[in-house]
Amino acid sequence: MPKTTAERPLKIAVTIDDFVLWDGAPMPADATPTTITRSVAKTLNDYGLNGTYGFSHTYRLDAEPEHLAAFDAWAEAGHHVGNHTHEHAPLRWMSDAAFRHDFETAEKHIGHLIEAAPRKYFRYPMDMCSGSEQRRGKVEQYLADNGYTNAPITSWFSDFAFIVPYFRALTLRDSEAQKQVRDMHVATAVEMLHKHADTARALFGADAPLIWLVHGTTVARDTLPAILEAFLEQGVEFVPLDEAMRHPVNYAMPPAVESFSNHLQRFAIAAGLPKPELEYERLGEIIHLAPMPGSDTMAVLEDGVFKPMAERLGVAYDWDWS
Repeated sequence: MPKTTAERPLKIAVTIDDFVLWDGAPMPADATPTTITRSVAKTLNDYGLNGTYGFSHTYRLDAEPEHLAAFDAWAEAGHHVGNHTHEHAPLRWMSDAAFRHDFETAEKHIGHLIEAAPRKYFRYPMDMCSGSEQRRGKVEQYLADNGYTNAPITSWFSDFAFIVPYFRALTLRDSEAQKQVRDMHVATAVEMLHKHADTARALFGADAPLIWLVHGTTVARDTLPAILEAFLEQGVEFVPLDEAMRHPVNYAMPPAVESFSNHLQRFAIAAGLPKPELEYERLGEIIHLAPMPGSDTMAVLEDGVFKPMAERLGVAYDWDWS
């Protein structure tokens, strides 16, 4: 009988997205993107994960230039910065010209930090590229012409769903609810790592080094040590992004799709395998933790983050969470 992921060693490259969290995402008054970034960066260093790549959009720097301090703090801690576009909008919402402008705007803000990294990496917002193979090919050529390599996501755990519940728990000063959210954040990270690893093994016939994602959130700040400890207990070996990128699961390109799916999930879709994803029952449980009037999780994300983003771009709001 094949060993489960809990019984065999796995390799993962840790990456952090959006340590300057999206405009409209709630954050406790005693936290800032810079303080969260410093905490996350220190945790990574404490576990020997030096030179971790972070991918953060730059839109908030237009109105809040003080958040550049978060990017500087990340680099000063010995980590690397990649290009994640300016607006953090899905490629399908943008024309080719708009995408290039968005990409170049991000470079204007943080290009000096990107150039300081050993390798220039780009990450599509939400890891989503266009459903058009021809269009994606043009974008990939544009990236290559500018010296970039796409760094996809091959393991995530829907950690965006924890942002609002944890904010509510902190706002309510409900210590029991805070612990519940933190514990579920850690357990979900472990569970979904196993699901992605098993899918990669089914696709490639062997374990593959996965590129793992967590966002720079308050709940990540407070649980990342526990997550890394849990991974180590499972026999995980942390590897640099460059090493993970040498495996075809990370550098080959699966067929493009329009759905909210990461790189590995798109391989699964193409192969007719189930996507490794969080069960709807668990997702529902997460988004309803620590209820508070006027703070519905999905409404906050849609009305506070995604719809304003679409409005800024002048496009119709078109999003499918599935």
